[in-house]
Amino acid sequence: MGSRQFPRTIFWLVWAVALVPLLVASLSFFSGWRPDQQISQGELYQPGVRLEDLRLSEYQVEGSWQLILLVGQQCNTECLNWQSLLPGLHTSLGKDRDRLRLQQIKTGQLPNSLLLADPRGFMVARYDLSLPPQAVLKDLKRLLKLSKVG
Repeated sequence: MGSRQFPRTIFWLVWAVALVPLLVASLSFFSGWRPDQQISQGELYQPGVRLEDLRLSEYQVEGSWQLILLVGQQCNTECLNWQSLLPGLHTSLGKDRDRLRLQQIKTGQLPNSLLLADPRGFMVARYDLSLPPQAVLKDLKRLLKLSKVG
């Protein structure tokens, strides 16, 4: 009788080890809980926002990741700084630099910022120009390392 009880205990322990993490993950997902700390330095877009939804006249979707410098009516000091930093940031990507296309778009409707779009034209993140280039570069390297598209 004791030997029959042991396999049953192991059976339920295996099920518990498998199901408890699944239940906790499901509860946290469906309750809308998100961690306080964010890995990305930029402001992430909600899924489904496309580059064309921003109504930018000059953008081009070419099947590669795109880092777009939006230049408002006035290009302030941070904007001028990023205009000079972008080529170096692009070069710093090393072998992955061919997967990222740089664009600069003049717009009066949106503030000066950096936008990141995926190869299918979906918006990923928006970066404030006050961020240091190392923060954006770190995000780009992580993204291109994990991404299989573009």
